[in-house]
Amino acid sequence: MAREPQRPKYARVTEDTFASLIRLFMASPKWALPPPKGYAENTKTSWGGQLAFMSRPDCLGAISVQEIRPSLVQAFFDGIADRPGKQETSLAVLRQLEKWAIVRELLPRQITLGIEITKSDGGHTPWSDAHVETAEQHARGDLARAVTLAAHTGQRGSDLVRMGPTDVETFDGIDGINVIQQKTKRQVWVPITSTLAAAMATWERRPGPFLRRLDGGVWTRKALYTAWVYERDHNPDLAALRALGLVPHGLRGHACVRLLRAGANTRQIADMVGMSEDMVKRYTRLSAQRENASAAVYHLERTLRERETSMTDKNAG
Repeated sequence: MAREPQRPKYARVTEDTFASLIRLFMASPKWALPPPKGYAENTKTSWGGQLAFMSRPDCLGAISVQEIRPSLVQAFFDGIADRPGKQETSLAVLRQLEKWAIVRELLPRQITLGIEITKSDGGHTPWSDAHVETAEQHARGDLARAVTLAAHTGQRGSDLVRMGPTDVETFDGIDGINVIQQKTKRQVWVPITSTLAAAMATWERRPGPFLRRLDGGVWTRKALYTAWVYERDHNPDLAALRALGLVPHGLRGHACVRLLRAGANTRQIADMVGMSEDMVKRYTRLSAQRENASAAVYHLERTLRERETSMTDKNAG
């Protein structure tokens, strides 16, 4: 009787392995510190999952710390090339580990030098007005409300799920929502636009956060994002959003573009959404180019019409 082929045996994880270095990093004071010197809890949750994956002996975990080098790390990233979001998160935390380890002489060399990853195609893509309108009209009610709140405030999911009526404060005659951002610990006051105010007036008022599940329960950021992705991928009316891979984080960029088109400059937008001005510029660069290009077309056509009118009047005279 033929024996079944044995599964390949991987090297045992020892103290001279990359997995051991990962454990040291996650047990370090640097990992434990809160922002701004350390990492936010949501960031550590996301990064921790990627580190656990990399720790596996069939990934990078069993490689000796003395032998690990960019070519081996690139091979790991090539193996997950079909998951650009995972690549991006893994590279971000790997660079933090590398920085921490090299200065403590726990790594003999850089291991992320020259690493190439697949460009993400949707996670941070700003939604268009049409995308937002489609989601508001056709997504499940509790998720449509989340899209509206995110589109007008530009906040991360971890902050959206915590906003509630008690956070609303009036300043200089304008209502706004006080937010202590979970990732940065920065306190911001986000103005409530007239469009958002009109939408909020239709929401049922109850103690706790604005965003609720259909059963009345509260959301976590992860649960909200998971529910959105499922709705996007299974609701035929959201096919256009599914094709682009749009996720709630892209609504931060949408909020910036919305404010830019309303006449706010990048510094004002940065203050309104609690974002760095460089990030605002990144989100709005395409929109600004389009606005400038369309303005140039209008200017050119107006000039041509004026010239034609002038020539007609001259010939008639």
